[in-house]
Amino acid sequence: MKMHTFWEKEQQEVESLYEKLVAYGAGDACPFHMPGHKRNMGKWGFADPFSFDITEIDGFDNLHHAEGILKAAQERATRVYGARRTFFLINGSSAGILSAVSACVSKGGKLLMARNCHKAVYHAASLLGLETVYVYPEQERRYGLNGGISPERVERLLEEHPGVQAVIVTSPTYDGVVSDIRKIAQIVHERGLFLIVDEAHGAHLAFSPYFPDSALELGADVVIQSVHKTLPSLTQTALLHISRQVPGEQARFLEDRLGRYLGVYQTSSPSYVLMASIDQCMAWLSTEGAQAFAAYVDNLTEFRKKMGKLSHLHLVGEEVVGTASIYGLDLSKLIFSGKDAGVGGEALSQQFRQQFGIELEMAAGSYALALSSVMDSRENFARLARAAETIDNTTKHKVGEKKRYEKEPVHSDALLRLPQIMRLSAAEDAPWEELPLPDTAGRISAEWIYLYPPGIPLAAPGERIVPELLAQLERYRRQGMSLEGMRDLTGEKLRVIYETPGK
Repeated sequence: MKMHTFWEKEQQEVESLYEKLVAYGAGDACPFHMPGHKRNMGKWGFADPFSFDITEIDGFDNLHHAEGILKAAQERATRVYGARRTFFLINGSSAGILSAVSACVSKGGKLLMARNCHKAVYHAASLLGLETVYVYPEQERRYGLNGGISPERVERLLEEHPGVQAVIVTSPTYDGVVSDIRKIAQIVHERGLFLIVDEAHGAHLAFSPYFPDSALELGADVVIQSVHKTLPSLTQTALLHISRQVPGEQARFLEDRLGRYLGVYQTSSPSYVLMASIDQCMAWLSTEGAQAFAAYVDNLTEFRKKMGKLSHLHLVGEEVVGTASIYGLDLSKLIFSGKDAGVGGEALSQQFRQQFGIELEMAAGSYALALSSVMDSRENFARLARAAETIDNTTKHKVGEKKRYEKEPVHSDALLRLPQIMRLSAAEDAPWEELPLPDTAGRISAEWIYLYPPGIPLAAPGERIVPELLAQLERYRRQGMSLEGMRDLTGEKLRVIYETPGK
């Protein structure tokens, strides 16, 4: 086929991503989802990123051997957060998580990890051939949230599993649930271990007392934050911090190891556009952050006050703190529960989108999540409030209609405790066969199953599939949720470890 014929055919058949994005950006959609800049960065000169998309030319330093302007930019971020050392991440928090686990745990070693960690932690464990010990979050009953990580349970597991080299937990979670990091840090440090905290959803915590304290202030050794999730910076931008509380010799060890592994997991051609957006964000926080966050907290406070008057929908608040090991709640996460009205999260999310042009971040079984940020305008909050009030008013006329929105009772599921039969790395490399999902009960999974977002595995390679999981997956499919990880994109088949017939 000649090239001009190819292009003619391509233009006829393939929709342009760029043109679709331009059209979407020109529309009236209201983003209560990531990224945290909320498409409002034009005033910073990011309208034409091509003009400063360069490589490591003279005068612009090298991220992997920073001595000049990039060294100074990272030092600015260190001062903003009060860390001992801060590294720029342009492959997202995932690169930071991979690097942190690799730096703190030797190959073939043992890691104590929260079972609701992001899939990047599992990937690190698989790549390093780690033995994983899982600590499960408590289950919050009223709304169906995954609760916090119990410090007492962490302590018990460390006693039962000698040889653990590091502990990693996620706090805050996608839903804003904060664990007692100070107490967990004390338990971990008493044993001379490292505590890594995935704070990807908490890059904003340090900038107002309205929010829970950052893990950097509470004793964590390594903290990873996604700047792009809740602050004005471009997607993929994140930070990795070493806490100033880490003793000198340990800090030098971490700096050396982290620098090594960041060179492995990050691209050798880091984007100057992304690095510039981090630096601009840090500069903005230094000069305008206090005023902006004061206005943001006012908007959140007013919004939550309005939502307290809803009759059937409910905005989750601090009533959950003190239950299910929930030590604190990030109130920037706006969780709309329709459980009492029999309205599921997917139905709620669709109503916000279709009727009001408001895009939420995520839908779970019984709730929908809107992510706010310091860049959300007062008008955006007012628009979200009007939509919620209208949905609530409409819902009250339908509460008595049995199964009006859902085909089954509305609830969110706890993470099931699947028997762990093999290490992740061994299971991923083992011979496999692909079976229809209903036929996999009792078999050992050879691949991942997770809901995305948020990317927390419901089943990991090496875990035994149980009937309760299959029922859960079928329910998620009926509710229209996105199941990912399986190679079969229809979600109807799963790869399991091959078993010799007759054995």
